Amino acid sequence: MDRKPLPPGLHVVLGDHAAETFRAAFDAGDRLLVDPDVLSVGPTRPCANIAAWNAMRLEYWNRLVPGFMQEHRPSPMSLLDNLERLRGAEKITIWCATSVSEQLFVAHVIHRAIAAGADPGDLQIVQFETLPNRDARVLGIGELNAAQLGQHPAAVPLTNEVLAHYRAAWDALTANDPTPIEKFGDTQPGANGALRHAMQCMLRRFPDKQTGLTYWDRELLEDVRRHGPRGARVIGHVLVKNLEDADLVGDWYLFGRMLRLADTRLPKPLLEIDGNAKDMRGTDVRLTQFGADVLDGKASSYPANPIDEQVAGVHISSAAPLWFNDGGRLLRAQ
Repeated sequence: MDRKPLPPGLHVVLGDHAAETFRAAFDAGDRLLVDPDVLSVGPTRPCANIAAWNAMRLEYWNRLVPGFMQEHRPSPMSLLDNLERLRGAEKITIWCATSVSEQLFVAHVIHRAIAAGADPGDLQIVQFETLPNRDARVLGIGELNAAQLGQHPAAVPLTNEVLAHYRAAWDALTANDPTPIEKFGDTQPGANGALRHAMQCMLRRFPDKQTGLTYWDRELLEDVRRHGPRGARVIGHVLVKNLEDADLVGDWYLFGRMLRLADTRLPKPLLEIDGNAKDMRGTDVRLTQFGADVLDGKASSYPANPIDEQVAGVHISSAAPLWFNDGGRLLRAQ
């Protein structure tokens, strides 16, 4: 198909795959910027500068799956490497869909653009919610093909009210107290449903009060029992089962969580892994007896195992007062 011309200004998408499709659909030239990171997982603490931010995010991904980032080649059109271009852009168009990661991406771009000196009045959004003749909502731009992307909704200016909602979301994600995340729906009742849902899903990253497990850890343990031992098959089932929740954490995040559950340095590992720990397709995984006991409600992962989690702007550690998810509400242990 012939590539379509783009309206004036810069355009921003989440992820390299979405960027490839975007270039197939449009004559983007050097006006497409890419945010490659999934900020719905890992730390989003405030940093003194972009170099410190990049170092923080790189350290997180390297610790999650050792060696994973060695194969990643950053795009020369990375958003964070081109922030100075945002200041003088005629327009900044953010292309997004409805998933958790995409909504947080919007908040991130708005924050970076305004911090770089861009005029908030120059920000606009193209948001895919559904496609013609399809009931399911669009979760990520990367799931679209070039023809679908070419039939995009009209760009809509970001009003002061909408900007305030996304800026409040960013403030919550970078706070060292998770209460603004928990209370986001109450404090920002006018925010769009996808953004409010995204902030609610962030509570899943906090360990459960009863089991000591995060939501995704429990999902992995359950599907190891049901669909193991092949690690990739387990992860695939977890992803598919949770699609309707629009919390697209990705296979590498789940693989990293799987490795943590099997870490032999834990006093009581919940999983056993055989095979190549750097390749989920070459990995077999099984529940330990302790993992089975936790699933069955006979034991809790904490305090048998320490907790050390980076959730948004919060460091949750056994060495400090802990935050737990208690039925969708956060509880601080004394």
